[in-house]
Amino acid sequence: MIVIDGVIWQSGGFFRSPALDQSYLWLSLIEEWVKAKKATQFVVLTRGQTWLPPGTFFSEIPRFSFEEAAEDRTGLQSVCDQLEARLFLSTGYTTPLSTPSIAFVYDLEAEAGSQFSSEYLEKKNAILAASHYIVFSDEVLAGLRTYYPGIPPDQISLVYPAIEGWAKPAAPDAMAEFRRKFQLTRPFFLAVLPEQLADYRGIQAVSQAWEILQGQRLSRTELVFAFPSPLEVDPVKAQLPQKQGIRYLSLNNPELACAYSSALALVFHSTFRPSSPLEAMACGCPVVHYRDEQPNASGSESATASGEKKDKDPLQNSTALLCQGSLQELVDALQRIQSYPVRSPLIAKGLEQAKELSWATVAAKLWDIFEQVAPSESEEPTDR
Repeated sequence: MIVIDGVIWQSGGFFRSPALDQSYLWLSLIEEWVKAKKATQFVVLTRGQTWLPPGTFFSEIPRFSFEEAAEDRTGLQSVCDQLEARLFLSTGYTTPLSTPSIAFVYDLEAEAGSQFSSEYLEKKNAILAASHYIVFSDEVLAGLRTYYPGIPPDQISLVYPAIEGWAKPAAPDAMAEFRRKFQLTRPFFLAVLPEQLADYRGIQAVSQAWEILQGQRLSRTELVFAFPSPLEVDPVKAQLPQKQGIRYLSLNNPELACAYSSALALVFHSTFRPSSPLEAMACGCPVVHYRDEQPNASGSESATASGEKKDKDPLQNSTALLCQGSLQELVDALQRIQSYPVRSPLIAKGLEQAKELSWATVAAKLWDIFEQVAPSESEEPTDR
């Protein structure tokens, strides 16, 4: 039996990530596992009123609080013992005492903050107790290995989340209407910003590189920074770059699909919307991935969903134009991506990879990892 703690559905916002919608992620995965006739192989622990996909087995347990975290671990272990759990998963960062667990690491926000916060301490405890780790982006993978260098690479699995149904090439008439509505008369580069913008490095780098390109190449392009609708941002109040040709647009999902489909390229930085490269590829938009720092020596390899090692940035190496270091590198990449021999194969590879990122595929990959990590029925878990 696999036990899943649904702590993120408890009111109070425990362990919520700004980088990923954990609720939607887990509900989508659970729904796929039920469809795959695995409902009798897992149970979800609920901590209050929670909607779950029909057919899901669940069990009510006491609500979580940081003040009683130690008692919570004891209680979780008791539940795992009663259910004869082979593996424990948490939607947040709760953990039992001895049952083998997999830590789902959504971001490294807690690690970048106070080392004495209750959330950081509980998260660190869950990570150090885990037998395996799941991350959903290259940036979180790199951060996990920076903050927890003792984790063996083969114990980390990088699994890209599924691409939503709206992310697909837009129809020509829809793209024309999109351009008319937002008065986009020139070719444009696109960058998609997160809902919570706390780091301006990416915006500054991309806007500066675009300005250099305008001067060097006599380029007549625009730069569009998109915010997810209904978020409205005042660029002046937010102290965002103000230059002629730089636009800030609040876009809903259909409009964002038109933006991806119409853009010269998506420009991605680790401070931007994490899902934007995959969404862009699904819409037939080539991707320029800019990294403003050199990779560390320990980050030359990463683990894939199957546990095999491969290049650190498998997504970028195969389906995006990767550049790192100086602004001039980014300027050159913005120029190169406009040429047919460079952009055409990237578009083709991106569309092909996007086909593999359905919720059914992602759920199956994760279940395979669970089966590999969980001890066999004859094995007894040892105390940590």
